Amino acid sequence: MEKRELAEEIINFCVKYRLLGNSKRLFLAKNRVEEELENIYFVENFIHMLIYKTKYKNVDIDRLKNLLIELEKVRLDLEYR
Repeated sequence: MEKRELAEEIINFCVKYRLLGNSKRLFLAKNRVEEELENIYFVENFIHMLIYKTKYKNVDIDRLKNLLIELEKVRLDLEYR
């Protein structure tokens, strides 16, 4: 998945399940999320945040797994360039 698509998926997932607060601000943050996908610390922290915040929520598990897999791919690419 390309970074723009992944950023959109992150924003859509967080808005749908109300994981990060104000949805209007999140939609404006898509470009920022795409930029931060180049930062390994952001990606690692976001993976952990997703796991933590969705642990006891009723979310689409398949969608969550796919999102986590894509984020892990990005993390591995950043770590082993």
